[in-house]
Amino acid sequence: AEAARAAWRLGLPVVAKWSRPWLVPPGGGLRSTVLVRSAREAGELYLRAEEAGSRLLLQTFLPPGPDRDWFFHGYADRFGTVRAGGPGRKTRARPRGAGLTAVGRWTPNPQVQALAERVTAELGYRGVFDLDFRRCGTTGRYHLLDFNPRPGAQFRLFADTAGLDVVRALHLDLTHRPLPQGAPRPGRVFVVENYAPLSALRPARAGYGGRELAWHARDDRA
Repeated sequence: AEAARAAWRLGLPVVAKWSRPWLVPPGGGLRSTVLVRSAREAGELYLRAEEAGSRLLLQTFLPPGPDRDWFFHGYADRFGTVRAGGPGRKTRARPRGAGLTAVGRWTPNPQVQALAERVTAELGYRGVFDLDFRRCGTTGRYHLLDFNPRPGAQFRLFADTAGLDVVRALHLDLTHRPLPQGAPRPGRVFVVENYAPLSALRPARAGYGGRELAWHARDDRA
């Protein structure tokens, strides 16, 4: 009943997530995230919390659309200052409109930057983080979808001109060494080859910060 009331209050459909998705057992028909279209469905999922191994979370569903999916990778240092990283725009996802980043671009966005800094400051968070936002097509406001307290899959997208990324920033800060002062590289693109093969085969555009492939690296001899 509680989940059903929450679903009605948020407005159907709603996004349902398990708070600890890694505990969801395989083969039971449960998924880490689903789109719930009825209050009854929300109630039925809620009753399977013990089986799922964690609590059920419900979120307002924000429809996908052009220029709506954004992410921010950063490192909050010992003093809480956000270092390295930056905002990026998801231009292609798998599955479409709701999945992992298949193609993303380092894109300056002061609103997303300010939101990321505000969230980490109010939480008192320290360390590497990866945030996902979706912009509401009606209000234009950005909503936090996920807070991942770890490096994201595309963290190397945000390597600046000094080669600094969030993992290197973490290492240097924890070993009390100065962080090199590099410049951002907006326009830099991240591509997951098996999710976006045509984008991977297309030559990288010169003068746009370069391209970071998820799997292939010319200097990897393994």
